Amino acid sequence: MDTPSAVQTPLELYGREVRRLRLTTGLTLEGLGRMVGSNKSQLSRLENGQYTPPPALRDALDDVLAAHGELTRQWAEANGDSRPDWRGEIAAATRNARAVYDFQALAFPSYLQTEKYAEALIEAAFPALPSDELTRRVQERVQRAEQIRDALRPLLCLVIDRTALARRYGGPAAAAEQLEYIARLTSEGRVTAQIVPEDLHSHPGNSGSFRVLNMPDGRDIAYVESAEQGQLLTRAGAVARHRELFAQLQAVAWSPSDSLKAIEAEVDRIRE
Repeated sequence: MDTPSAVQTPLELYGREVRRLRLTTGLTLEGLGRMVGSNKSQLSRLENGQYTPPPALRDALDDVLAAHGELTRQWAEANGDSRPDWRGEIAAATRNARAVYDFQALAFPSYLQTEKYAEALIEAAFPALPSDELTRRVQERVQRAEQIRDALRPLLCLVIDRTALARRYGGPAAAAEQLEYIARLTSEGRVTAQIVPEDLHSHPGNSGSFRVLNMPDGRDIAYVESAEQGQLLTRAGAVARHRELFAQLQAVAWSPSDSLKAIEAEVDRIRE
């Protein structure tokens, strides 16, 4: 079982591997810095997952530490590419967060999805997926959603584009079930949901979906994703930008009460 202290970002895992290789070779931070064109402070922040190394430094580290491609693989993982378990890592971080601030442009987030809705989204993203693998992924997502639903934390703040309400993923019945589920969680106070109106053509969410997680140790991390990869952002500037974007989205979105009315009205429209 994941615990808050066990959750590490991919960038922290990369830094930990750099440290392991450095200690294995017997190099100090100062010595390694001289060999790769860096310095003690920068490398220390890198090893603690607080600094994103540029390509030249990454190449130098892989060469000097005789990583034989291991650091290159770790970096690919830090950026979410070629890493099949990144969804599990993000799910664990989300589950262990104190608060989640989530903007979604196309669909409700995975941890708030009903079974048929989740199945339709996964099947659309991976049309060649074997049926048994599809079933496994759907059940895994449903179980995670149930864990989030039944827990007192994290605090869940969702902003979603109005057009997502009109999308009938899985058909009208599945869409209605999903919207009713969100309406119930909102009415019960488990989720604070706000909707960005579709006639607001230029707004802070135009760059795509993202999530900001407030972790138990007090830090914030941000997460952006596509169907194929996800990336955790830990740099203070990048995280602050996404936190500010979310605040701006809340400002232009409908109030929680008006948003709930809109969700309920969409359910009525489907049920007619």
